[in-house]
Amino acid sequence: MCDPVTASIAFGVVSAGLGIGQQVAAYQQAQQETAYMNAQAQQNYQFAMLQTSAANIYENQKQMMQETLNQQNAELAGLAYANDISQLNLRIMQEQEAAAQKKQETGKAFLQAKGEVSAAGRIGNTVDNLIADYYRQRAQFDFATDRNLAFAINQQQQDKRGAAANYANRMAQNQPYMKQVYLDPIRPIERAAPSALPYVLGGASAVVGGISSGVGMAGALQKLQPPPGVDPLKNLGKLSTTTGFGGQNYSSAYTSPFSLIRK
Repeated sequence: MCDPVTASIAFGVVSAGLGIGQQVAAYQQAQQETAYMNAQAQQNYQFAMLQTSAANIYENQKQMMQETLNQQNAELAGLAYANDISQLNLRIMQEQEAAAQKKQETGKAFLQAKGEVSAAGRIGNTVDNLIADYYRQRAQFDFATDRNLAFAINQQQQDKRGAAANYANRMAQNQPYMKQVYLDPIRPIERAAPSALPYVLGGASAVVGGISSGVGMAGALQKLQPPPGVDPLKNLGKLSTTTGFGGQNYSSAYTSPFSLIRK
């Protein structure tokens, strides 16, 4: 028969080996789960970084477009203001030229009238009063001309203020774009690799459990051993004859379970 001690040792080794294998498989699974979670967190971080970068690029483009539009509006407003001022200055120059021409024509008429009076050879208060009246009329005409010119220039100055107000109004319509800044996501903290100590302790516990199981099995097999000099199984391996129906005999052989462990 196989030695019970050897059988119990084999059983204990197999039990310990299975326990150690389970701990090794559990440790490898824990490592794979940690690596998968770290990889997934890194993938999510990269995706969030792409979204943030795209959002910031979009905001920068909107800001550049708004600044370009504001610059174009400012240039157009400046051109319109310069054109308005130029036209108003031209009108002032035209009013001044018209007033000067009127004065010149009045002066010619005064000199012509004065010359006619002087050429007539008349003297006396009547002639002096007539010439004085010409001077008075000329002065009144020049005063009226200068006053009208002053009114025209004053109106042009008012129009210049209106052009400046229109320019300021168009410039005020240029609103700067308040760019929204998207912050980068926080870099994920990788999970630490699982410690091998719990699994080593589990393997050691499996070894201790295997030894305990082997010792317990050895004690149980020792109790099943028959006393010295007694073989309760020596007749169990012989053929036995059984009488069946019709008086026919059948032979059968019984194999003891202990015979399976015989050498």
